[in-house]
Amino acid sequence: MLTRYKGRDKVKGCGQLIAKGSCHRKTWVAVARKLAVIMHALWSDRTFYVGDAAATATDTAQRAHGKVRKLMGAHR
Repeated sequence: MLTRYKGRDKVKGCGQLIAKGSCHRKTWVAVARKLAVIMHALWSDRTFYVGDAAATATDTAQRAHGKVRKLMGAHR
């Protein structure tokens, strides 16, 4: 997430802030833990993650609708 993903994301930004004041291993663990907490919440609530802070509510709704359509198509 910190090295390969080139887009903007809240978790990546948080990891970059931690990396400035700490070593890379601590940063990787912090980002991995944050991602695990996010994934657990997503699985519990059955919601979708949009990490871009600039994303609008319309963008988020369209993305969620597309994912629901994909999931429903896979179950049929």
